[in-house]
Amino acid sequence: MSLGEGQLRLLRETMDMASIFILGQLEGTQWLSSLEDLAAGDGWVVGVSRSNYSDDYFIDVVCSRCDGAAEELLRVLRDRGRAWASTSRLDLIQALLRTGDVILEDVVAFHVMEVDRDTFRKFEGVPSFLSFSVLDEHNIEELRDLLSKWDEARAAMADDMIMRGTAIGAWDGDRLVAVAATYAVTDSWWYLGSLFVDPEYRGRKVGISMSSVATEEALARAGRAYISVEVDNVRSIAINTLLNYRPRALSYSALLTARG
Repeated sequence: MSLGEGQLRLLRETMDMASIFILGQLEGTQWLSSLEDLAAGDGWVVGVSRSNYSDDYFIDVVCSRCDGAAEELLRVLRDRGRAWASTSRLDLIQALLRTGDVILEDVVAFHVMEVDRDTFRKFEGVPSFLSFSVLDEHNIEELRDLLSKWDEARAAMADDMIMRGTAIGAWDGDRLVAVAATYAVTDSWWYLGSLFVDPEYRGRKVGISMSSVATEEALARAGRAYISVEVDNVRSIAINTLLNYRPRALSYSALLTARG
């Protein structure tokens, strides 16, 4: 699966969630899903992936000229039946719904936020009881136990977070109390996610400390770092703004079902 230079440039210039996941598959590592199909035309790219942890399909749509992308999205939905579609073009989803061929089950909006080496502002108030390390195979059970306090679906990802991605942990002595991990990486950027703090440690500056240390690690290895935050998660947006993350794109993830 390959793209032309113009289509790759479109992805690199857009850098919304759909672009990040496609580029992660093509140019680096992305472990949440596996790319099954890739279609492209003049001004558009559509990637189809299947979750590595469920039966869900994901359709990542990036377009500047969207007619061809809309046709491909509808074709894939008819073929797969049901999928999460990710795009920064809300008008594309709205146009699809107006055809009457698609049912919208759910939609979530995310801010994709970006920081680079020149603009990153390190958090200087890290509590003295915290230490940090990159997690390895010896920490899988500890990470699984921590993530089980979030939900069992996340806990099932602990092995891949460490072995296929990069997971950074915060420790209080011998106790793992927070984690942040990569979802996708290339030589140029890291996409960070799965920031989770043990409920017993919330409100103690662990979250912002974890985000700061993970971002610092990302920028030591690549030039830019990206995160995505649900638009109504005001606390997380505020925390990451303190580190000088700035909005890059607004992405929508819509659960769509083809009629018939």
